[in-house]
Amino acid sequence: MAPEPITTENLALLEQRMPGKMEDSGEATPPVSPRSVRSAASLSQRASASMQSMVIGSMVAVHGEPPRLPTEKRKPALSLTTTSVNFRGFVQKSGPMFYFQDNVESTLMWDDWPWTLMWMGIWAVLSLNPRLLLCVPPAVLVVIMCNTYFIRFPLTEIETDASPGDALRASLQGTTVLNEEPRRPPIEPSPVHEGELRYYLNMRDIQNMMRLIIDGYDDIAPIVKYLNWSDVSRTLRLLQGALLATVAMYFVGPLIPLRLTLFLVGELALVANHPWVKPTVAGLKKHLGSSKNAQKRVLRHRRFTQRLTDLLDEDRLPEEVWSRGWRDMELYENQRFRPGLTKGSQEKRWSGTALRLSERRPWTKGSDGWTPPGEDDGHELGKYKLSFALEPGWEWIDGDDWRIDWGGSWSSVGVDESGFVYTDDSWQSPAPYAYVTDPNAPRTPATMVDEADESDEEVDALDIDIVPPKHKAVTRRRRWLRRAVKVTEEK
Repeated sequence: MAPEPITTENLALLEQRMPGKMEDSGEATPPVSPRSVRSAASLSQRASASMQSMVIGSMVAVHGEPPRLPTEKRKPALSLTTTSVNFRGFVQKSGPMFYFQDNVESTLMWDDWPWTLMWMGIWAVLSLNPRLLLCVPPAVLVVIMCNTYFIRFPLTEIETDASPGDALRASLQGTTVLNEEPRRPPIEPSPVHEGELRYYLNMRDIQNMMRLIIDGYDDIAPIVKYLNWSDVSRTLRLLQGALLATVAMYFVGPLIPLRLTLFLVGELALVANHPWVKPTVAGLKKHLGSSKNAQKRVLRHRRFTQRLTDLLDEDRLPEEVWSRGWRDMELYENQRFRPGLTKGSQEKRWSGTALRLSERRPWTKGSDGWTPPGEDDGHELGKYKLSFALEPGWEWIDGDDWRIDWGGSWSSVGVDESGFVYTDDSWQSPAPYAYVTDPNAPRTPATMVDEADESDEEVDALDIDIVPPKHKAVTRRRRWLRRAVKVTEEK
């Protein structure tokens, strides 16, 4: 007989029957006080109701979801019993997987430098002689069987203390494995049991694996905006570049020495994780990034990239727009730093809601916070909510939207990678970085890019909450642009 379909009505009937079953299956218990009974019963009922609600909601959601792939038909249905059994078995038997993960991490992080050097040598031989990869599977079996042999036939004290010559003569006399009685039982798979130390170690590793997956998802998620056509022009440029790279690699690929490339990639991946490399690179970046010439190079590069992007966008404008004439309309986004917020990333500590009511609004038409009176009488937070009134004789270009000025041509000191210019509490002392507020940025502002303040050491020792607002970046702004075209006389 086929099981009944999972519906809200059937699950509601099941939920009504469950409390009755719990009452009928009671057992004799020692007498306890009425207050503790009521408290325990109340807590148990709340926990049971919460669990039932969660499971029922999940089952209905999964049952109602359309199948994503044909393989969904071959998957068993969601079951609380199956989930608990599988999770318990996963905790018991996932030890080898985490053992392998720990060894790989130990090799990459140079916890045992002779071991890492050995693997660098193995990778050099394999990458320069790819045919040896066919020898890897049987070689792995040889290593495993050698290790299990010494568990089954451990060396005696005499064999351990034997000289190299005696050991060589004994090996040349022939094997005695078939005639020798095993000294220990063979190693067998032994899943851990609940309550053992290894069980909790596996639980810890599963917890860390979940965090690793979450962090990996959060690291990859920001890339989606470049591929999902949220900014049509940006994704179109990436598509054109990918097509060009595909065609170019078809012709350039045969000229690339793959063996040497694999060798360098593998060796550099290990060298990059050496404990001496990261502090050295971080120190060089901080030293070079705080110099005058470095700031000039970054400013020129961003303005050149922005200008090139604008040229590509302008080339796609219709001829009618060029004949009628067009120009960019400006809109400035203003934000203030929230020092009391400690959770989240550094970027989340900036918000337009933190602006004071007596200062500029989150969205203004002028870089100095000016907005025409009556045009935006509310403390709006979005550029689309701002009532941006065009001058008479102008209208927006169809299909064009607001875009960030990544080049920062409006700022004498440049902008950061997000297009922001940072200022102090009174919106003065601009800089393309959040001085003092960001611990990784230079500690002093620069009024011009070619003017650097060399007194960073005096501020490094100060706490961010102790430094007065006039000496640290607590405000920032960036420019948004949108193209408008002249209205024809017919309109």
